[in-house]
Amino acid sequence: MSPMRRRRGPGLLMTAVVVGGTTSMVMSSQQKKAAQQQQQAATQQQMAEMQANQEALAQQQAMLAQQQAAGQQAAVPAGNSLDDQLIQIQKLSAMKDQGLLTEAEFNAKKAQILGI
Repeated sequence: MSPMRRRRGPGLLMTAVVVGGTTSMVMSSQQKKAAQQQQQAATQQQMAEMQANQEALAQQQAMLAQQQAAGQQAAVPAGNSLDDQLIQIQKLSAMKDQGLLTEAEFNAKKAQILGI
């Protein structure tokens, strides 16, 4: 080999490996950041959904409390017609189907309407 062709240092192949490794480390760091951002976004979305569900539940509970208070204030007299009683029971059944009343609450109110 002539002295002009002799190289000093790690050589071209070694430099490419080092640069490639650095690029790999940078991409890995960028991928980690992207994954963290995606995780944070998913967590924020879940928290927003939970908050919306809690607000909806609070509204349903408030409606139920109002309806129960109104039902207690306007106790059904024994002389109501059968049609009126049937309508009230159907409304209660719809509330139970929507999850606003439990089975026990529905049965208690139905008994009150029927005078049982």
